[in-house]
Amino acid sequence: MKLLIGIACVAFGLGLFILCFLLNFDMISYQILGLFLLIISLAIIHLGFKFIFDYRNYIRLVKQGLKVKAQVIDIKRTLLGENNLPDYVVEVLYTHPSNKKVYYSEFEYSGDVFNNEDLKKGHEVDILIDPENPNNIFYSNMI
Repeated sequence: MKLLIGIACVAFGLGLFILCFLLNFDMISYQILGLFLLIISLAIIHLGFKFIFDYRNYIRLVKQGLKVKAQVIDIKRTLLGENNLPDYVVEVLYTHPSNKKVYYSEFEYSGDVFNNEDLKKGHEVDILIDPENPNNIFYSNMI
């Protein structure tokens, strides 16, 4: 879904960018409108590329990520748990399998933590960690 949103944002942003150059810039109102559309189009293009790169990172992590056990330290309810935003932030501690360092990280969880038997304070959960950046993790049951 992120890939499609990213592609749509880039396409829409490019359309607004092209629309900026089709305006007649002789009038001050068109100059202001053109500048506004240019700024909006660049912001949308940036957002689209961010979605595309997040999707590519997710796919890479699913293919190359290291599966480890992490201990749930705390579960915090977010204030913005509406629509597609996460309901909870789960804090975990885990040990990297190769360098044996202990890392603290968080992941977002959408859903009801009370119905999930694995997500309890003090329990262990499976996560995927990025071999290049150990702080980049995904809760493996979300994949």
